[in-house]
Amino acid sequence: MDTKQPGQQYLKIMVETASPVRNIIALYEKCLSHLRSARKSLAAGEIALKSESLCKAMDILFYLDNTLDSAEPKTAQSLHRSYQVILAQLSLANSGNSLEALGQAEKWLVGLLRAWQGIAPGGENQGPAGSSP
Repeated sequence: MDTKQPGQQYLKIMVETASPVRNIIALYEKCLSHLRSARKSLAAGEIALKSESLCKAMDILFYLDNTLDSAEPKTAQSLHRSYQVILAQLSLANSGNSLEALGQAEKWLVGLLRAWQGIAPGGENQGPAGSSP
């Protein structure tokens, strides 16, 4: 008997059948979701939850950075530099409880998300995370 929840099976099928660009967009959106959670936790003084959310966001960025396509060196280098800037801001946000650094990271990530949405099959993604932080 399958013990998976129906939602988990749907998510698995969605990820497996989506275009690579759509999967990247989904990862950016999830990363932004974690950053919004970190912002709320920091504002509420919940430092442990802030750190947990930032770690999850950083894990996504490390994954994206580690899976860059070496067949496109110019694009990969540009994205690598962008991810490094975002990761540095998130590190500052975490260690210094800095809303400003968190805001800078969100701004960079939203810019990257919009760029990916612009090249996505079918045009711009209409997901809720595409809005500005």
